[in-house]
Amino acid sequence: MSKSESRPLSERTARAGAWTVGGKLAGKALDFISLLVLARFLGPADFGVVAMALIAVQVVEALSELPLSAVLLNVEKPTDKMYDTAFSMAVLRSVAIVTVLAVLSWPLSIVYHEPRLIALQCVLATAPAMRGLVSQRLTEFARVFDFRRNVALEIFGKAASLVIATTLAITTHSYWAIAAGMVSTTLVMMIASYIFAPQRIRFDFSQWRLFADMVGWNTAGQVLSAINWQVDKIVLPRFVDTMTFGRFTAADNLIGIPLQAIVAPLSGPLYSAFVATHAKTDLARIYLKVYAGILSLVGIILLMIAILSEPIVRLILGPKWLETAPILAWLALTAIAMLPSTILPPLAMALNQTRMVFVNLMVQFVVKVPLIVVLATTLHLQGVLIGHAISSAVVFVTCLFIVRHLIGLSVKTQLLALVRPVAAMLPSAAFLLLALRTFSAQESALYLFLNLIWVGAGAGILFAAGNLALWKLAGCPDSYESLAVRMAGNIIRKGQAVKKV
Repeated sequence: MSKSESRPLSERTARAGAWTVGGKLAGKALDFISLLVLARFLGPADFGVVAMALIAVQVVEALSELPLSAVLLNVEKPTDKMYDTAFSMAVLRSVAIVTVLAVLSWPLSIVYHEPRLIALQCVLATAPAMRGLVSQRLTEFARVFDFRRNVALEIFGKAASLVIATTLAITTHSYWAIAAGMVSTTLVMMIASYIFAPQRIRFDFSQWRLFADMVGWNTAGQVLSAINWQVDKIVLPRFVDTMTFGRFTAADNLIGIPLQAIVAPLSGPLYSAFVATHAKTDLARIYLKVYAGILSLVGIILLMIAILSEPIVRLILGPKWLETAPILAWLALTAIAMLPSTILPPLAMALNQTRMVFVNLMVQFVVKVPLIVVLATTLHLQGVLIGHAISSAVVFVTCLFIVRHLIGLSVKTQLLALVRPVAAMLPSAAFLLLALRTFSAQESALYLFLNLIWVGAGAGILFAAGNLALWKLAGCPDSYESLAVRMAGNIIRKGQAVKKV
């Protein structure tokens, strides 16, 4: 047994998570630099028209999502024919995506009174088509908690996007810079994946039954997920102008940075960990660690974004985007309530209970879609934001009961796991509100950046200290704090050993 395999499962999962999160953070850092440039050379209307084109692209991509890698990961020793079948299904999906989006482009341009959508949507359709064609052989590395290749793909793709998008934005001042950046990312990632994990190109559907059950439930869930995720962007352009829609989209994208950089990349390592764990008692223990850990790690970041939304918008997007700040603050607060639900899909898939994800999405659909439609019609942007808040609360409660059904964790136990991180956020929130007075509309970009750095660091240190103090008072239970302390101790000891050498 290798040294890495001898480590506890929680530590191997944490290390794998560190790799994937680190890769995502690096990728989002490159996205952030790109956004800084694009926001200076393009306006809200440019972002708005691309966001309109992306509505159908993202919905069709989500509707057609196939959990091919998850199925392969569930098989102990996948055969070449299984990989060939997965590749063949991915090709059919890509062809379907491009065809459907090309057909939809003209009628949607009429619905939104925007003729530019036809060409934009056709070009953007190639991005999800290529994203689905990455090498399925990457699954073999995920099986042993090795996600370094995924990290490299992320960084290479985002670096290409940064160069292409910013160059076009500076030279053309056109919204096509945003589209070119998106397409180049997936193209580079697709090509590089076959270099890192070679896979033969052969069409074979002989093993399709292996994928049928999970794909079936996944497809049903993806229909609801796509509608739940995009209903606000589908409805809102009918009731607000392109500039307002651009502000909403920009705020939504900013909220997506911590979610996509930290939460989304953890899905792979968590799924691998849940698959490797067979006893429900062990599953419950791992789930609680991740459940509270994600709220702690991402929740404090979202809290900072909510309270410091105005200086953040001024620094990242510029003064002409200031009306985006209250939208950003509201979306950040509602996103906190959604964090625990992000762990449900990998848990349910590992237990072959994908239908429970469907149940959760159905509840969200029944609540969110009517709310958004009615409130957007009457209150426009404000209605959409209120609908977000209500649906987030409903999803949170629904997940509590679904997890109780899946692994026997009582609702009380799940809520108690959140007490320490929530309590530790209170002094940080007070500190942020007080520190908000130190910001001024007249300060330079450098001063604004430095001010945000020390305020954010102060809030983070205050939160970590409070969390650890509460953990000590609780008797140092086996939790995400104990895992963090143990891994920090290992890093310190390695550092000391290097110094001695």
